Amino acid sequence: MIVIEHTDTLSPQWNCCIIAIMSESSIFEVRITTSETGSILRGPTEREVATKAETLIRRVHARGELIGFSIMGPSAAGIGRLRAYLEDVLMEVTRLSL
Repeated sequence: MIVIEHTDTLSPQWNCCIIAIMSESSIFEVRITTSETGSILRGPTEREVATKAETLIRRVHARGELIGFSIMGPSAAGIGRLRAYLEDVLMEVTRLSL
């Protein structure tokens, strides 16, 4: 399953492209790409990879960079929860910076 969604509703600063891909691996993976760099974050649980991704998103936001992310994981439900959580993080950091 591959889901590609583009949204620019969060903020002009956060022009996000979100890609979710179901994989056969038991590991969750979030790839975060900015205008300057890219990072691959992996973890055995949604919580672990979400914590890593949130930390990186907050640090990148402080630098004012654009961000995109993709999520891979073993379950569509887990990918959906991660996506919703990371979108909430993006909205929060955007709102706090206004």
